[in-house]
Amino acid sequence: MATYVVTGRTSGGEPLVSVGISGINQEGTVVQEIDVVNAIRELLARTARVVSVEAQKHEQVITVV
Repeated sequence: MATYVVTGRTSGGEPLVSVGISGINQEGTVVQEIDVVNAIRELLARTARVVSVEAQKHEQVITVV
């Protein structure tokens, strides 16, 4: 699974609140990763003083030579 960082920003562009998602524990695929990220985005968008929300996806790539 990738790691996601969802950040709510003020009108000045400063980060106000940030949520990191590094794992979702479930039996099989009950909920898609993107659905969880979008739910957090929607929650932060409704938060007082948050004007914009961005989500970043971070993936680790391992190359064996």
